[in-house]
Amino acid sequence: MQNGREPMNTGAFIAPLWQLAFRAGFLAAAGFGVAAMIRWLLWISWPQAWPRAISPVWWHAHEMIFGFAMPVVAGFLLTAVATWTNLPGTRGWRLQLLFGLWLAARTLLWFAPQWLLFAWLAETLFILLLAFELGQRVWARRQWRNLLFLPVLLVLLLLCGASYLSADQPAAATRLHYGAVWMIAVFIVIIGGRVIPLFTGNRLGLTITPLPAWLEYLAIGSVAVVGLASAIGPTGRYAAWLATLCLATSALHFYRLAHWQGWKAMHVPLLWSMHLSYLCIPLALLGLTVAGGDPAADKNIIHLLAIGAVGGMILAMMSRVSLGHTGRPLEVPHYLALAFALILTAAIVRAALPLADATLTLLSWRVSALLWIVVFSIFLYRYLPILTRPRVDGKPG
Repeated sequence: MQNGREPMNTGAFIAPLWQLAFRAGFLAAAGFGVAAMIRWLLWISWPQAWPRAISPVWWHAHEMIFGFAMPVVAGFLLTAVATWTNLPGTRGWRLQLLFGLWLAARTLLWFAPQWLLFAWLAETLFILLLAFELGQRVWARRQWRNLLFLPVLLVLLLLCGASYLSADQPAAATRLHYGAVWMIAVFIVIIGGRVIPLFTGNRLGLTITPLPAWLEYLAIGSVAVVGLASAIGPTGRYAAWLATLCLATSALHFYRLAHWQGWKAMHVPLLWSMHLSYLCIPLALLGLTVAGGDPAADKNIIHLLAIGAVGGMILAMMSRVSLGHTGRPLEVPHYLALAFALILTAAIVRAALPLADATLTLLSWRVSALLWIVVFSIFLYRYLPILTRPRVDGKPG
């Protein structure tokens, strides 16, 4: 290591930001998450300023999934697969190319929305390159259980393309985006099932026995089916079988979460943030069961999943992974614990206020957006120096 930079095999140097994917992925997500929510908040206040080439509702939904969540998925998976396989991680110019494609799609949709075809092409190449970088390492080590991430990426790729095709069809686009949020939730179900009981047991000295493999796969598969049904399933009121599926899936995930004994971790922010974020998955499923397919209710309930489960788990995992993979103690300051609480508050405000009183809808949008901006600004304040500097223990990564 020289001047905080790690030498490449070619004799060049790799800046810390490009040594492992979590660094660029987490910073890209947090930075874009703040900027995108500011833009959304401005549209709420001054809708006449929005460019007519693209629907603001479509842009908001699409970008919070593929602009905000996907770089975290990329950063986490490519960092994790290097650990799982003990193979060199994606770094240097390959990582720059990956996130360059992500950035190209964001830039086009923001500044040149009339060029949807080029944005779709950049986004497609981003997801395909992510799948390739992940898949080749998993295949090299024949780690078949980690191939499970690839079909989820494929479904997201298809939903992304369909989203672009439906940019001028609000009803169809809404359903596709609901499905995409659920597919991000599938990642949370897979990864959460591996790390939440592990982190909880290790920190608290507990023995949390693994659940049967069939139950774990049922937990994953049931959420995936809910996601696919949300995207391409029955229209109008929910079919009886789908409401039943949501109820059964909710019960399964309540049981899974209870098995992880999260109530014993309420004094550890890096743990309770994960448990409470995961709780939003069965709560959202229960809400969809009760809503019975009512479009207005569904729209509010899906934000419990999108903000509470996806946003909350992203914040918690980014906070922990950024510390662990830079050689720092797994402790966070009080203001970051506050951020964990605020993201969950934003989810409750956005989902519950309009359900309680429809006249509070606009207020709920504004309050939850402001809370989101505060939360990820706090993350950037704390982690920008950490993610752009070398590991404190001198190790590579």
